Amino acid sequence: MTLSVKATLARQHFPLAVDVTLPSTGITAIVGASGSGKTSLLEVIAGLAPTGTVEVSFNEHLWQDAQTRMPLAARRIGLVLQEPSLFPHLTVLENLRYGWQRAAQHYVSWDEVINNCGVADLLTQKPSQLSGGQQQRVAFARAILAQPQLLLLDEPFSALDEATRQQFVDYLRQVATRYELPVLFVSHQLSDIAEVSDHVVLLQRGQVLSSGPLPQQLRQEPLRSLLGMSVVSTPLPGLNEPSQQRLRIYARDVSLSLQPVPHSSVRNQITCVIFAVHESHRAGEHLVELECQRQYFFALVSDEAWQQLALRVGQRVVAHVKAAALHHPFIQPLRESISETR
Repeated sequence: MTLSVKATLARQHFPLAVDVTLPSTGITAIVGASGSGKTSLLEVIAGLAPTGTVEVSFNEHLWQDAQTRMPLAARRIGLVLQEPSLFPHLTVLENLRYGWQRAAQHYVSWDEVINNCGVADLLTQKPSQLSGGQQQRVAFARAILAQPQLLLLDEPFSALDEATRQQFVDYLRQVATRYELPVLFVSHQLSDIAEVSDHVVLLQRGQVLSSGPLPQQLRQEPLRSLLGMSVVSTPLPGLNEPSQQRLRIYARDVSLSLQPVPHSSVRNQITCVIFAVHESHRAGEHLVELECQRQYFFALVSDEAWQQLALRVGQRVVAHVKAAALHHPFIQPLRESISETR
């Protein structure tokens, strides 16, 4: 099952010209520089784009072509824009009921959404009485209550404080998994992309530069940007049961040795293989791509250390990562711009 999008639209600075097929499961991040066409792509999928050549199909159902243009409501899309489009004359409760009453069937319960989105105390207020973050929460809740078959989110966490953002990240993953609801979201935040997405689409000047699973995309520029991902064994506060977790390890925080180092304060020593060597952004350094059980991450190694250790592609080495360098929601939520390099 897939979402297929072909579109050519005139825009102010450059045209949007995309031809991409996306999985209709999991969470897909749409990323790129400001003005690259991310929001325009969401509008195309929702049927809100201006005149142009557009073909959109979802799970083999045609939504739009030269002869057909199915309206947004008929597509059963939940849409949350960066500026929440709440009805100003209605209370929060009435806004939410609008979404709820649009649904023919209900797979998500009212109480679940109200409680998880933290809007129970806002029901009698009107949008003008809410903060930007509160409006985003209400808009997200209304979109879920409409019981969509596809959820489109444009910068959904931009107005949320860090604690609330993490709650929404967790709930979004829960909704996508439990109800098999495909989600497409636009974000500039590297933390959102790394923590939430399963698939990434990278746009540049209105065109799809690359599209693929998150681990594959993180191995490429510019998403790579000295960022690696790995599965390691380390105690995480707040996690009492064994489970698979997603961690972020910066290349600058990884060092290499030829053998395990006994009696070291660095508890995470990972045996891995040098998979590839890439050009670094910094002079005098190698960006070394490491592979461990089909998981890939990176290390920054100076030219001097590379030569002294006689490192080479295919060589078995030990990667050392301090526990403090493991970035995980339970340890240290981060908020970096995707353009930031470290």
